[in-house]
Amino acid sequence: MDDPARLPELFDAVATEPDDAIALGIVLHALGHVPAADRPAWTDRLGTARARAYAARRARELGVLESPSLSAQLADPSVQDSWSDWLQLRLAASSQEPAVLHRLATTGRTKRIRRLASARDR
Repeated sequence: MDDPARLPELFDAVATEPDDAIALGIVLHALGHVPAADRPAWTDRLGTARARAYAARRARELGVLESPSLSAQLADPSVQDSWSDWLQLRLAASSQEPAVLHRLATTGRTKRIRRLASARDR
């Protein structure tokens, strides 16, 4: 998966994988290695609507994670409610924005998220 030259082969293989869980796992991992514009094609390879919806959400969340600034989004008090635990944890671990860390430190969904964001906010 980490070899970009092999991604086209993997892309083709996902559509033929009979185990939905394996296909979803492959797509979720691949989403972090492909450009944002290619992510919808990867999610469309999945065989079930549920798997496609899950992968599409992860693709959107990767976009949030890769966003240069989230401070403007924080003006909407409910924006954090749309962020999954996965995204909140990654933002708590990687965000360089004090406003994001402060928000997660005070209202992160889990104790782990709040603790990590709080430690990084200090």
